[in-house]
Amino acid sequence: MRKYVTMLMVVTLLIVGCAREKEIKQQSLQGTNMIKTNRDGTAYSYKVNQSIAKQAVQHIKARKEVRDAVAVNTSKKLLVAYQVKHMHRFRMKQIKKDIEQQLKQLFPNHKIIVSSDLKIFWKTNELRDKINKDGMNEKQINKQIKKLKKLSEELT
Repeated sequence: MRKYVTMLMVVTLLIVGCAREKEIKQQSLQGTNMIKTNRDGTAYSYKVNQSIAKQAVQHIKARKEVRDAVAVNTSKKLLVAYQVKHMHRFRMKQIKKDIEQQLKQLFPNHKIIVSSDLKIFWKTNELRDKINKDGMNEKQINKQIKKLKKLSEELT
């Protein structure tokens, strides 16, 4: 009888002790949301300010021809993807030209990449979500923007 009680207590302790293992692992992860330092000792974070992208989306969505828009920016580049309403598809070239001119006037210090391709829209949306969730640095974002620009220039 004593043997069974002891065995029951050991099993109970193992179950209770291992139940919080995931929480402990999450707490012990190092390197998440840490502040990096430059060589001169100043701090920098992984987050890239996306306020310019938000402003660009607001200006593009204000147009009556545009159904939805998404944008991502770095310090020198601005990638904008948008969808045009169905009845306005006959004027796609003119709409793209107008949007490019509008964005160049609003953000003269940025290289602007504009696309109305649905696949680019989806990929840009994924990139924006990844930036918000994971906090990519500017080098990684530039690499992704370069890939998307190359993809948008391909002719199908």
